Amino acid sequence: MADSKPLPALNGNPAAAEALLQEVFGIVVDEAIRKGTCASEKVCEWKEPEELKQLLDLELRSQGESQEQILERCRAVIRYSVKTGHPRFFNQLFSGLDAHALAGRIITETLNTSQYTYEIAPVFVLMEEEVLKKLRALVGWSSGDGVFCPGGSISNMYAINLARYQHFPDCKQRGLRALPPLALFTSKEEKRHRTNCGLPILTSRHVTTPSRRELLFWDLALTVSEWSRLMREGEWSLRIWSSTSLWLRLRALCHSWSVPLLAPLCW
Repeated sequence: MADSKPLPALNGNPAAAEALLQEVFGIVVDEAIRKGTCASEKVCEWKEPEELKQLLDLELRSQGESQEQILERCRAVIRYSVKTGHPRFFNQLFSGLDAHALAGRIITETLNTSQYTYEIAPVFVLMEEEVLKKLRALVGWSSGDGVFCPGGSISNMYAINLARYQHFPDCKQRGLRALPPLALFTSKEEKRHRTNCGLPILTSRHVTTPSRRELLFWDLALTVSEWSRLMREGEWSLRIWSSTSLWLRLRALCHSWSVPLLAPLCW
């Protein structure tokens, strides 16, 4: 049953809204920041799913709860969550807590705007352009455009779509079936996998330097050359990738040119 005290309406009551936020911010600072970044505290108060369901009481009710209960739920959410700012939290994507970044997130969440146009987000649009300008400069581009992506997977998908459109700008009018078979070449550092767009992938040797990761030119050139020859001979089929035929062809080709051996992806 919901608490008998209803959640007070904060609209039109700035003092009540400010008081609530002050208390929530206090909980965040104490539980998520102070304790969440302390090495003597746990990274997570781990509970098994069924037990955690009972502790949190996640049932959606038709009536609201008291402000005291809301604040207690805020504490519980933080208590049983993973503290990514903890010094003993390790993850392949993120870790640590930066006070300046958190302050920025508080501002953006409070303003709750979107970067659709300058009219709706004048400051953030200018900030976005400046960040993109800096990122372009890092890769040696003096002009261009850009887009912020939520992760690596969709970034790779955007890159593949742009590359396809660059080589086949009429793909939108003719459709994918009208295009020739396409291949994607990647370095050995990338995980061997299939792409969702159905492009076969070859893994090639790579050179790691202090400043960048790049493919060996001759390795890539030989792979593309062999791929093109197979296309001309009409030997395109998944059979090529599931057998050792291409591997043997590439090995003989690389041996005759006295260059390192390529390792094609086995499907």
